[in-house]
Amino acid sequence: MKNKVKNISVISTGSWVPSNLNDQEVKTPSYKILIKSLVLNASIGIHEFEKKKKQKISISLEIDAKDNISYVNHKIENFVSYEFIVKDIKKLINKGHVELLETLGENIFEICFNDPRIQKVKVKLEKLEVFSEADSVGIEVQRSKDQFKHSNNQKT
Repeated sequence: MKNKVKNISVISTGSWVPSNLNDQEVKTPSYKILIKSLVLNASIGIHEFEKKKKQKISISLEIDAKDNISYVNHKIENFVSYEFIVKDIKKLINKGHVELLETLGENIFEICFNDPRIQKVKVKLEKLEVFSEADSVGIEVQRSKDQFKHSNNQKT
């Protein structure tokens, strides 16, 4: 019995895409630091009345830090401190008026990514007094350190 084989031409684009592309992300062990519903009075908004009177906002963070828990002495200086992050956010809020939640979010990313152990941050910002019919309105943004650096390099 004879096998008939057709001539086949293969054209390579020089690219190879693995079938498990989404699984290719390097998984560095991490742990989460949570700051949930930090309520502060802030001067924020684009409207004139928002520039004259502070309003309540809620700030929530989910921070992924390199997991060094098993490898270091258990002293606060060896870990990401939520106390320092909250203190720096309060300083930021007290600096003056910010027009957009998006701008405030970028500034919070900058605070967080100043710590080299922080790998990824999710920021949720909510204005609590905008509409009587809603508990809050706001934004939620997540960035890795590399994404944040890349977006800042494009601005300049």
